Amino acid sequence: MANKIHDNSLRDEWTQKIGALNTLAKGVQALDEFRHQYTTPFRKSYDLELDWGWIELKLEEKVALLKHKEFNDQQFLSETAYGVDAQKEADAVVAKIEAATDKYEAEKIHIGFRLKFKPPIMPVNVFQDTDRILGTKLMELRNTGYYDLSLEELRKVRGVNVITA
Repeated sequence: MANKIHDNSLRDEWTQKIGALNTLAKGVQALDEFRHQYTTPFRKSYDLELDWGWIELKLEEKVALLKHKEFNDQQFLSETAYGVDAQKEADAVVAKIEAATDKYEAEKIHIGFRLKFKPPIMPVNVFQDTDRILGTKLMELRNTGYYDLSLEELRKVRGVNVITA
């Protein structure tokens, strides 16, 4: 690694793991597992607290390159890296959030969408519009009484576990 400030054995280890990914299926699986384990408020581990963003970026770069290698132009613009129609997946998530009446349910739907489909998994042209629609619905639900609860009550209804040093 050229930048001595950010050199560390953890990044070197992940660079090796990412370099070994040689198919889109393996890359997608690795990125999906990484996102569930180390990102979002629903992460299972904070072990990579300082490096998770960098590692996720490198996994995304690898998946994008593998997707470019394995997909033709039409697939690249219309399918997820899972090989399914991106617009159909987006429509299903939009229908799910449109049916939501609870802001916490809508929040989980939106976070779940980003967790599963954030590019390079879903083509950007589909992802961005869908994310806008989901965010708009979420904010409509949130804007009514969102700050009526105390911090403790808000943490309880959202299932927050406070981590202290």
